[in-house]
Amino acid sequence: MKLKKFAMLALILTTASGFTAEPVTTVTAIASEVVSEGPVLEDNNTDTPVGTDSPVTSTDTVSGENTENNASSNTDIKDNNTKSETTQNTKKADTQKSKKTKSKTKNKKAKSKLKSKKRSKSNYTKADLRLMSSIINCEAGIEPYQGKLAVGIVVMNRIRSKIFPNTLKGVIYQSGQFSPVRNGSLRKRLSQYDSGRIKSRQWKSCISAARKVLNGQRTILYRGKEKNMNSFHFFSVGLRGARMSLGGHKFK
Repeated sequence: MKLKKFAMLALILTTASGFTAEPVTTVTAIASEVVSEGPVLEDNNTDTPVGTDSPVTSTDTVSGENTENNASSNTDIKDNNTKSETTQNTKKADTQKSKKTKSKTKNKKAKSKLKSKKRSKSNYTKADLRLMSSIINCEAGIEPYQGKLAVGIVVMNRIRSKIFPNTLKGVIYQSGQFSPVRNGSLRKRLSQYDSGRIKSRQWKSCISAARKVLNGQRTILYRGKEKNMNSFHFFSVGLRGARMSLGGHKFK
């Protein structure tokens, strides 16, 4: 800048002193050369020299960080979704197991109740059913169903009485009490039962009556009304002092 000012000053002085145009041209050329040979001014706006690799800008850095953050965020979301699905599946599995366990428990309880009911209904053995069905068939096989029940009830009443044996077999086989035992008809009926010849309507009716009295039934339908027979201990074709007649028997 100093050289440029010096050249301009020289030009002014030359013009003022009346020099010819040639020297002016020379001075101007000199000034131009001085100016052209001056140092190259630095460009304050240029951060990076020409010919070198451009460094990564802050925008690129931020963009990369955002991409990584987004990727990390997406991964976290996926992980959370996976954990959530796993938790839900685990809860569903636990719920299903709990339901199955409860269902099994209920089924066991139901089966237990059914078994207990069956036991309560079946207060007798197969041997008891065999013997009771056979004696009823002998004594009242051709009589109405209520007559069959009445014969069986009398036998059960004797078991509970203190003046008779306390077992079914003891009552039926007590000496002098049941004529089918003496004449052999009971033995024939027992043989039929054992061989499975119990498909007739008569046998089925006798077995049904035997089941009911063995399970505790003590009433019959007599003349259209329900009659309690807890106090009856005897029956026969010709029984003195009978209080009730049913079929071919009298009862007291």
